[in-house]
Amino acid sequence: MLLRDIRMTPSDRMFVVGLNHLNASVASREKAVVSSTDLPSVLKQLQALVPLDEVVILSTCSRVDIFAICADPSRGRELVRAWFASRAGADIRSSLYEHEGADALRHLFRVASGLDSWIIGETEILAQVKKAYQSALAGGFTRRNLNRAFQSAIAAGKDVRSATGIQNGIHSIGGATAMMAKRIFGDKAGGGIVVFGAGQTAEAVVRHLAAKKFDRIVVANRTVENARAIADNLGGTAVGLDEGLAHLDQAEVAVFSASVSEPLLTSEFLARLLPRRRSPLFLVDLGVPRNVSPACAKLESVYLYDLDDLKRMISDSMAGKLAEKDRAEELSELAMRDCRQEMDKPPRVAPAANREVAPA
Repeated sequence: MLLRDIRMTPSDRMFVVGLNHLNASVASREKAVVSSTDLPSVLKQLQALVPLDEVVILSTCSRVDIFAICADPSRGRELVRAWFASRAGADIRSSLYEHEGADALRHLFRVASGLDSWIIGETEILAQVKKAYQSALAGGFTRRNLNRAFQSAIAAGKDVRSATGIQNGIHSIGGATAMMAKRIFGDKAGGGIVVFGAGQTAEAVVRHLAAKKFDRIVVANRTVENARAIADNLGGTAVGLDEGLAHLDQAEVAVFSASVSEPLLTSEFLARLLPRRRSPLFLVDLGVPRNVSPACAKLESVYLYDLDDLKRMISDSMAGKLAEKDRAEELSELAMRDCRQEMDKPPRVAPAANREVAPA
């Protein structure tokens, strides 16, 4: 084992263990998700449990990936699998994927390029990769190797999108949500929207729906100042979470993308509110963990969709991007190989200055 360790290059020591929209349901993903608030403590917990030299956690509504550099990647992957099981239950093991060495690096580049997303070429994931890296960097959890890997992957993600057409058409969850609303409401689309959350996904949803004639906009967030930053640009109103729930009696659409540990909207609350309404209520739950209790879907005139429903509804629209996907894969692969060569170059050693020579 020691001989293998000596011969391993930095890129050989890289691995990733994770789950995503392709192999894990929303219910599974919400158990494993790491909120931005918990991220620093979870990074420390992982480094304490697993002998990791460097680590980055990418946690979004569609995936949870643990990227790491470790002297013994096989042992590292085993311990990270155990961490997932302790966090989300033993059943989560069947949903996990893992890659080591060049395959781990390739996975990172494909994620940053939007090639591992259910909306090919989506824009949100690149910002999420950057944010995950910056959080780990700020906490001192990355050094030379993951710094190189993530900086190169982020640059490649930008280049792939600018050199191909993979982000043409629908390229974000916001656009997909707007398309779903149009399918349900048809040409009568319009009226009031309440959006819960003030992150990038929430902002994208508001902008797309506002363009579809949904003009009465309420943005609800735990921190009202953050909600105001989105609402003011679109002529909307910023409120707290509780006040946002009260606005559901007049909204046609409510989109949930808040960071919460328990559902914001329960069936009991909604059942009390529905008698005051005169039209159907369209709910989109983009939260992981879920923001809306699944029991709400059983109420009359309530239509509840989650990320998995959204994925099924827009699958046809992805066909036009497939022609660009092969070119994007090639560019991502070339960038990954260049990065790997740079990672595996021996560190430069500064020449000794004015070194004294011992007398013979």
